[in-house]
Amino acid sequence: MKTDIIIPENFEDLNKKIRNLTGNIVRRDEEEKAAIYTRVSRLDKRHHGYSMEIQPDRSEEYVKSKGWQVYKVYEDPARTGRNSRRPSLQAMLQDIKAGRVTVVVVHRLDRLYRNLESLLAFIRIIKTYNVRLVSVTEQIDTDNWWGRLVLYVLGALAEMYIWQSSARTREAKLERVMRGFSNGTFRFGYCNGLCTTCSDPNGKDYCPCYGYADRVESQRGRIPVPHPVEMYAVRLAAILYNNKRSDLEIANLFNNHTFQLPDGPAVTFRTKGLPGKSVPGKFSKDNIREIIRNPFCVGLVAHYPTRPLDMDDNPENPQRKKIVPVKNRRQPQVLHPGQHQPIYAFEIWDQNMSIRSAKGKTPTNSLNPRREYLLTGISRCWVCFEKLGNQVGFRGSTGGNGKQYYRCATLIEKSKKGKENIMFDDYLIKSQIQCQSRTDWDQLITDHSRSTLNAIQMEKQVEELMESLNIPQEWYEAIAAYYLKNNGLADFECENYNLRLELERLRNLYLEGFLSKAQFQEKATVITIELQKSQVLEKTEVKPILPYLQNFPKLWSLLTNTEKRAILRIVFASIYFDDHALIRQVSAHAPFEQLLKINTLSLTIPFTN
Repeated sequence: MKTDIIIPENFEDLNKKIRNLTGNIVRRDEEEKAAIYTRVSRLDKRHHGYSMEIQPDRSEEYVKSKGWQVYKVYEDPARTGRNSRRPSLQAMLQDIKAGRVTVVVVHRLDRLYRNLESLLAFIRIIKTYNVRLVSVTEQIDTDNWWGRLVLYVLGALAEMYIWQSSARTREAKLERVMRGFSNGTFRFGYCNGLCTTCSDPNGKDYCPCYGYADRVESQRGRIPVPHPVEMYAVRLAAILYNNKRSDLEIANLFNNHTFQLPDGPAVTFRTKGLPGKSVPGKFSKDNIREIIRNPFCVGLVAHYPTRPLDMDDNPENPQRKKIVPVKNRRQPQVLHPGQHQPIYAFEIWDQNMSIRSAKGKTPTNSLNPRREYLLTGISRCWVCFEKLGNQVGFRGSTGGNGKQYYRCATLIEKSKKGKENIMFDDYLIKSQIQCQSRTDWDQLITDHSRSTLNAIQMEKQVEELMESLNIPQEWYEAIAAYYLKNNGLADFECENYNLRLELERLRNLYLEGFLSKAQFQEKATVITIELQKSQVLEKTEVKPILPYLQNFPKLWSLLTNTEKRAILRIVFASIYFDDHALIRQVSAHAPFEQLLKINTLSLTIPFTN
């Protein structure tokens, strides 16, 4: 690998270096390179005018009519225009700074921003790099004074829409609550009561009322009604929590038992899910916490605190903007009697809130430090995967003797369920349902021959895998760039943009006959040497890290557990261990699979003392 500055030997060598250094600089005498940007605040099929399909189509038609070249289409679906916290917008800014585009094209101006201050800041940034903005619908081109005037006016109107819309939305939501209606949808425990046209995730093949006549009390779907199955889960969860059962214990009960409903079928309780986002599935402790905390289930509708509309923004560094959290956002500002039927008594909910508020957290300090386990988050149980296809993780733990080990989460849930036998019969009687343990889950518990696995044995195998990793030489530049700059190579391209542009200008002057060969060679050589000095691997600060990139095992041995965990999550999707703490299957993210020489889906690495 060459690291010394090389002065061009002759004119042909200089010309070759210039072509390499200025290959991505757009020539103004050739066709423009357009960046097409599209955005919608929410994905809604009812709003066809601003859909993510129509916006790029119209913009591309405009670009082609001008004879320009489409460099790239940048899309930010379901992103607000109030600020610059949009991944594709930031990627476009990096390409602008690197000189890859000359014009930004949007379907409408408000697709770019609904924040006048941010819009003007964006225009100032792209103007620095000789890039202009064009809006297809409003016929705005920032290259002329009329386009800039219209841009100011429409930018202000776009921002005014945001302020007015925010105020109207807040007023409308509070008004709905005062009339007894909830602002949320798909509340667990309730449905819309339109059984003939049911679209509830827990409707078909689950609800006994599916396909029957609409329920009269729903007033044609206007008022939520108790779901025939889910309401029993809500009622049972509230009673169990009121009798000092934890969220996790209740979740385990729901996931691992079937329940016989009064005058109904035997069912396995499941979450509701969200259409288009998640399907009904197993309960987590978070699901149970939301059920317990929800006042809707006791006949109340709530209005919660909302964050004030924040228009502060920095287009170039949006992530550095500190978002002020809403205080007591889970504490309702208004509780009002709803028009829907309660599932259980308000007194039980009120007692449960008192129980929850009395719970505290175990403090972490120098005497009680936070423990970190290397394989948490990527290790998986092979037994659970092989028997039921479940992706169950291992959780680290430390014994009284200081020895670390890992346990399958299924076994932890079994012990948390109550040391093999917790009698829920009294609570089930109160809920008018019966339950029976699932045989497949009981069998899965039996299939685990060991309750704990040796942490040292598991981690040593992963350490051996990582020590076999060799970083390709072509990665050095990108890694070193991120070592020096937050945005990696993109920041270096931005810094070198003016030098590369000047080099291209000199080349054009020489080709057009305005500079002699000697003049061009003298000036171009100086700039070429400056550009070579600014290359990432030529930086003095990079020299100390190159030996570590060339010897990754040495680098790995110097990392802390926290740093190793971060790298493992980048390299591996999952690592499956069997009951003997041996690796049975490894799934690595591309391209690490080939670097680690993992050629098959499964592998066994024997542990050696």
